[in-house]
Amino acid sequence: MTQGANVNGTFKFFECFAIIRLTGRRASDILEFLEILKTISTESIFHHMHQYFLKPHIIPPEFPNDFAVWTAETLGEQNLAEALANVNPFEFGDIEALRAELVRIITEHLKRYPPPRPALPGREFLFNEGVTIVLPTGIEAARLHDFVRALKEVDSSSVYFHFYEARLRLGKEQDDFTQFLDSCLDCPGLAGRIKSLDPYMYSTEVLRAKIIRLIEEAL
Repeated sequence: MTQGANVNGTFKFFECFAIIRLTGRRASDILEFLEILKTISTESIFHHMHQYFLKPHIIPPEFPNDFAVWTAETLGEQNLAEALANVNPFEFGDIEALRAELVRIITEHLKRYPPPRPALPGREFLFNEGVTIVLPTGIEAARLHDFVRALKEVDSSSVYFHFYEARLRLGKEQDDFTQFLDSCLDCPGLAGRIKSLDPYMYSTEVLRAKIIRLIEEAL
């Protein structure tokens, strides 16, 4: 089912939340982490790389994925953490390509540097999966004024769902907002400016504010 703009040109806002599912797999050092990363489910990689943006962040975090956070804060390996943080998951068309890049970065790092210290007991990396539960908000918009008003009202998880997760769900580089503004409201210029916003560079709330500002300038 496609959420977002429907056949009659009305945008239906959905919100979402993630139910955490434990995989039972954990890593106490970078070597164990690498081996598990090679075989862990794509759902787990999606959760730790993409659904990180579903978490509330007032400002963009220094390390915008769970892998980089653990590498920096627990293993104390700043260089590797920065390399993992620079991987933009929204630039990859599928999770397997993303997995390959993460494996490559860690493998290359281990060729140049000795493995960092293992995690202290209780600080192991726990590989989890996140199941996205999607719910209708009952909020709809058919005009640009209504759309920006609704965008101010909906939960931040709605912004995440329609702008972040939509790119994988739709299987292309276009998010739900851009698609609606371009195809239903005939605002290709505005759609292009919103599409150019890099979701990896902002927290969800900062991104919402930027989209609202662009729409209000267009109005």
